[in-house]
Amino acid sequence: MGLGRGDIIKLLERFELAPSRALGQNFLCDPNMAARIARLAEISSSDYVVEVGPGFGSLTVELARQARQVVAIEFDRYLIDALVDVLGQREISNVEVVMADALRADYPRLLSAAPKWKLVSNLPYNISTSLVLSILEEQKMIADMLVMVQREVGERMCASPGSSEYSQVALKLGYFASAKVVSVVSREVFLPKPNVDSVLVKIVRRAPSEVNLDERTYNVLFSLAKLAFANRRQMLRRTLSPRMSAEQIRAAGIDPARRPETLELREWRVLAEALIGSKG
Repeated sequence: MGLGRGDIIKLLERFELAPSRALGQNFLCDPNMAARIARLAEISSSDYVVEVGPGFGSLTVELARQARQVVAIEFDRYLIDALVDVLGQREISNVEVVMADALRADYPRLLSAAPKWKLVSNLPYNISTSLVLSILEEQKMIADMLVMVQREVGERMCASPGSSEYSQVALKLGYFASAKVVSVVSREVFLPKPNVDSVLVKIVRRAPSEVNLDERTYNVLFSLAKLAFANRRQMLRRTLSPRMSAEQIRAAGIDPARRPETLELREWRVLAEALIGSKG
């Protein structure tokens, strides 16, 4: 039932298509990996699943077999006919194929069938980080995700304070959710084969009580983090100097000689609240 490498090659030839490097297209062509992704996502017959970048449907077919409903969002209009054909040949009726830009899609409308969804995707490389963060920030009906991303990107998403990979991305993701790498994925399961390995990242949204910054504090916190991480090798007293003096940082209980990747979320909150308090 799944799609292997030979199936993908035949579809490319039949529909006169070629993978788009600009769109970050590397098609999954291993049915065993598709089944493994569905298992790790813990898909059940009552689940509603949204998939971004289904391509020819290698993962879509497996998700449809296990979930109640799948909404597959594909940006490349040239792939739509091939995807619909693959689903039709397998008599799959619980998948809605939508042509849309996942970064701008109307999720409340597309996902109106249920209050809670899972996102399970082999994400296009060029939008993976921005899409994950925007969904966490704006699309609360998506409760958890299992996403396949480049290994380096996944490790940055899951990095902890104090590590060299820790960044504004990990800080923001950690505010909204817990994240961990659950599997390494060989480049051999893709067509074309990418230059790097990938990982599967499990992301589970935190309870509303844990995501409790008011809008002003949230905006100030992440604006400070953006400023600091833009020059991550420098000390806070230098990177935050356009917004806070070394004396203000010290007064908040933070050593201004520290570098941004050493601060935990609660310390960024202290800085944000100190800055807000100084302005009244």
